[in-house]
Amino acid sequence: MAYFRDSQECDAMLGGFFRAMSQEVTKGDKELMRIQEKLAEIELIVKFVWREPVLTVTLDFTKNPFMVYINDSTVTPTATFTLTADEAHRFWHGKVNLAKALTTKAIVARGPIPKILKLLPVIQPMYRRYPLYLKEKGRDDLVLAK
Repeated sequence: MAYFRDSQECDAMLGGFFRAMSQEVTKGDKELMRIQEKLAEIELIVKFVWREPVLTVTLDFTKNPFMVYINDSTVTPTATFTLTADEAHRFWHGKVNLAKALTTKAIVARGPIPKILKLLPVIQPMYRRYPLYLKEKGRDDLVLAK
């Protein structure tokens, strides 16, 4: 069974998570500001193309705080990741080995992938924050077991 009923719920949970993290950068969250700075250094604009349900989320780290665009095709990404929303949900829980997912095509990537893979340790704090965000939103049912 899919984690999200439809695109609207996927946007509320995954898109909402990124919007909340961007707001935390605005509020001066030091951990997120460090993530923002590292991703801005490589001028990362990452687009997630999710299937089942369909939703596109683009994160523009060249802006401070980073901008979150939903289903917006006007922003040109430097990297694009295509995957199911379920795989994205597992990824942000820290449950997906990205190198393996890329090899098996569970995630299809375009762009400077070796450079992005080096930044995986930078985004690790997000893996802790995503389940906390889900709990804040009353969606404990979406939190994956450790």
